[in-house]
Amino acid sequence: MTYNQNSADKFLDTIGQLSLLLKSENDILAGEGRANQIKSLQEDKVKLTNSYEEQFKVIGSGEVLKKMDPELLHNIEAAVVSLNGLIEENANRLRARLDAGEHLFRIISEAAIDHQNKTSGYSKQGSSNRETRQAYHPPVSVGLNQEL
Repeated sequence: MTYNQNSADKFLDTIGQLSLLLKSENDILAGEGRANQIKSLQEDKVKLTNSYEEQFKVIGSGEVLKKMDPELLHNIEAAVVSLNGLIEENANRLRARLDAGEHLFRIISEAAIDHQNKTSGYSKQGSSNRETRQAYHPPVSVGLNQEL
């Protein structure tokens, strides 16, 4: 791919589309709703990211930058800086969601283990931990099935 004005315009358009997508994803992640809405954005995110990387390689080369109009160069630099901020925010929000899910699963797992230990088995003296008139407590099974 060689540089021309159309390449720069296409690059700015790709940055704009990727920025809008990341803003949408960040808004979903910032909300209290379920993150399953993000899944529908992933295909477009991958396509735009790949396109951005390809275009960045061409436009980011030293020869292309020397030939570029200073105002256009400034616009591209501002767009890239803004996009990098959105990427960083997105990474932080995704990491926070994943950490929260892992923390929740760990709490549930520990509670299930505590519940199981208190309601089943035998004591050190060989007697059942259950009283004879205690209600039946079925085994606890827990799973977390949400993907980001």
